[in-house]
Amino acid sequence: MSHKSASETSALVPEHSHSHVIDYNAIDHQRYAPMQHMRNSAAGLFTRSWKGYVELVKSFRFVSALPAIVVAILIAHLPAPEGLSSGGMRLLGVFGGVIMGLLTADYDMSVIMAVALLVLTLTKSFMCTTSDGHHVECSKCNTMYQGDLGHWHEYRCDPIGGSFDVAISGFSNKVSWLVFSAFHIGKAVEKTGFGRRISLMLVGAMGRSAIGIGYAVCLAELVLAPFIPSNTARGGGIVYPIVESVIASLGIEPRVGEDPIGGFLSIVASNANLVSSSLFVTGMAGNPIVASKAASIFGIEFGFTEWILGASIPSLLLLFLLPPLMYVLLRPKINSANLSREIRRQRYALGSASRSEYKLCATLALCLVLWIGTPYFGIDATVVAYMAIVILTLLDVLTWHDVVNNYKAWDTFFWLASFIVLAEQLTALGVTDWIGNSLSRSLRDATPMTSTVSLSLAYFLSMYLFSSISSHVVAFAGPFFAAGHVLGCPPKLLAILIAVFSSLAGTLTPFSTGTVAIYASQGYISQPRWFMLGLLFAIVIVVVNLTAGMLWWKIIGWY
Repeated sequence: MSHKSASETSALVPEHSHSHVIDYNAIDHQRYAPMQHMRNSAAGLFTRSWKGYVELVKSFRFVSALPAIVVAILIAHLPAPEGLSSGGMRLLGVFGGVIMGLLTADYDMSVIMAVALLVLTLTKSFMCTTSDGHHVECSKCNTMYQGDLGHWHEYRCDPIGGSFDVAISGFSNKVSWLVFSAFHIGKAVEKTGFGRRISLMLVGAMGRSAIGIGYAVCLAELVLAPFIPSNTARGGGIVYPIVESVIASLGIEPRVGEDPIGGFLSIVASNANLVSSSLFVTGMAGNPIVASKAASIFGIEFGFTEWILGASIPSLLLLFLLPPLMYVLLRPKINSANLSREIRRQRYALGSASRSEYKLCATLALCLVLWIGTPYFGIDATVVAYMAIVILTLLDVLTWHDVVNNYKAWDTFFWLASFIVLAEQLTALGVTDWIGNSLSRSLRDATPMTSTVSLSLAYFLSMYLFSSISSHVVAFAGPFFAAGHVLGCPPKLLAILIAVFSSLAGTLTPFSTGTVAIYASQGYISQPRWFMLGLLFAIVIVVVNLTAGMLWWKIIGWY
């Protein structure tokens, strides 16, 4: 029998050794400590390895698209409900994947749409046209069917080729070309400095008070909105630099905390951008989608003239109310002397008007006359916009190099044309009607007017779910129109409410569109307060449209 040394024994026996009580916890600790250390090391190694794996996964851009892919596959493979075919479910799945991709995927919108069109083409999920003029799902091409008299016939069409014809049909759509042309007109406004000159003139003429500067910003947005269909390009590229110059001239630095005058000009400018976008079909890139869906679902004419006629009273009233409302809420003070010096300095640096600006002004005046007089001249709004590009190029206001390198125009042309195809096919395959019927069930016992107001308010508030106005329009405009059609809502009334609310809903969050995000990120207003101011202005928007707007639409006979 072996004996332990005194030192060993003392390590195992408690301090009061005379009690002859052995501390078995101490024994276990010594015995198992190395094993515990190994387990901790292994766990640490596993944790570090897992974190490294996660970082490795995150480094692959494709991973960001996985939620969209999963959503598309899950929806596409669900059993088709009554009223939808398997092709309709595949289209609905891709549509759901597109919406999820816009929210989560680290890819440009055009890339997402290109993938969507390719998938729908290869899976033959479009509606093809047969050689004898019938419309059939492309997956049924070259199959036999029994006619009314019992005879068998064949759907003669090319499933893949026909699908691709549908996929690229949006690039010949007039709405796509209207927006594409308007982008180039906006490029001319930017290149010649005409937009900046107008903005500086307005601020210089009205900048003797905070409210005056606010109205100047509103007017600048209003003047530029018909010609620059990217509200981000208009607000962020032309008006924002001027607003920042005004703020800087007053001795205010961005990102140094909240400031009343900086916050006032930021919130006014961002909302003026949204209100001006609601006034014209060319004011925001998503507006033509709304107009197209309204026309296709309700069978009404809802072009440039109808849009501006319907939106004019409520939108102009909102522009009128915006500066004094924000002034009351923020109480800004300005030094008009410093501001006047800054405006004079910028106008001097800009110089006198160039020949290109005069040529541009003449072209824009011609466009306005032809657009407003479309019913009299018989020239479509898209043709007018296209003609403007040709005239500006021939007059050397724009060069062909400017046209080719206008990235934003080509990018918007691609994704807008793709969205139009998707929207048209959702209608052709019955998906839009099915979604509309599903939405309308909750309002089946309501009157048409109650349904109209309820649908428009639900559409407005649903903007909280989106970080992009265009994504919101693409996802919900068609289904809400379809629901209104089922419920018997007055077509033009619901159309104009959805139309103006598409842009105006951007006031609800500080990240709804590029321009709003630019102003909100300057730090003159805290994020919680921006949300609160947006909610207050949203209430004003709803009240104005459901009172003054409803009265105006009643006067012009829209319900």
